[in-house]
Amino acid sequence: MALIYRPARLPDDAALLIDLNAEYLQFVFDGVAARYPVTLADIFPGGDIRAYLPDALPKIVGNGPPESLFHIVEDAGVPIGMGGVRPVRPGICEMKRVYVREAARGRGLGRQLVERLIRDARGFGYDQMFLDTAPTLTTAIALYEGLGFARIPPYPEVEVPPIMHPHWVFMSKALN
Repeated sequence: MALIYRPARLPDDAALLIDLNAEYLQFVFDGVAARYPVTLADIFPGGDIRAYLPDALPKIVGNGPPESLFHIVEDAGVPIGMGGVRPVRPGICEMKRVYVREAARGRGLGRQLVERLIRDARGFGYDQMFLDTAPTLTTAIALYEGLGFARIPPYPEVEVPPIMHPHWVFMSKALN
């Protein structure tokens, strides 16, 4: 396994990022919709994930170091995951879009990616990291808790639609 964490670049990686993000968001939505009475239109403008993504990508990817970094994770040249760190407010960042494709799961790659993002955030000088995740992603929640994240109320900058706040999981970790 020759993992490479490469910085995402726009516009060069736009098509790949749309594919990865659409796959991730559909995966999350399918789990949430099985448990809660929500539709795609409740969460994404017009109910279309792919239509939402082109305008969202610059915010997801961010401006790059020293304030943000979005990784595309590749194994032998094949994209298998993604995840990033972006600023929320002075001293606080947010972990975003941590995702490992199904074929690559079960090898500890999610943990490796999250630990890498925590190191990135510390390297950028952040004191605190926020994240949000679906309540159905129990393996991810257990990973985050095991790495010292604690549940918090929704933070003002979160992109999760208010309709989902009562059901969603928001977390924080001190980085210093």
